[in-house]
Amino acid sequence: MEIYFQGILTIMSLVNPLICSQIFNGIEKGRSYQHKLKDLTETVLSIGAILAISAFLGSKLLNTLGISLDAFQAAGGIVLFWIGFNMLNQKSNQQPEEKEKSLMPLILFAASPGTITGVITLSIAETESNFPKVALISILIVLTLMWVIIAFRSKGNSLNKKPSKGGQLATRFMGLIILSMGIQFILSGVSGFWMGVSI
Repeated sequence: MEIYFQGILTIMSLVNPLICSQIFNGIEKGRSYQHKLKDLTETVLSIGAILAISAFLGSKLLNTLGISLDAFQAAGGIVLFWIGFNMLNQKSNQQPEEKEKSLMPLILFAASPGTITGVITLSIAETESNFPKVALISILIVLTLMWVIIAFRSKGNSLNKKPSKGGQLATRFMGLIILSMGIQFILSGVSGFWMGVSI
């Protein structure tokens, strides 16, 4: 039971449902609650699919391609850095109803290189079985909680149809968080890689 608790805490801290809620509401601001629930469900399923595939195939794929976890984390950090940079520089006159508006920043935040690395690490730790049940159960519980938290926090934000200064500031603040996470992943990946080379 303790290993499941540790797995849930690990995935919960990496996914961070509260920050995901802020990102989601910033992107979906002004849309109806029904539209939000539809987008939320699709997004959570996408995140779940990415993390589940990582649990089953992540370590095997990286080993096959000769890619270390450190290199993967650094490369993913560059992607997060770019997403955060774009959120910071989002134009104030951009309308929230635009068709091209995407929940990709949320997906890349929740299924970040750090989260995927954590999932792969949990899977590798299950040496007695080829089926990563601890990782999969942890993912299921955390994403279910994430759906509930975001759905609850989104319900009161569906009536305001116009972008607000507060919403723009929140989007830029979350962009700064994502950008900072990207830099942290890059530094951690490069540091881990060089430490491995020097040994």
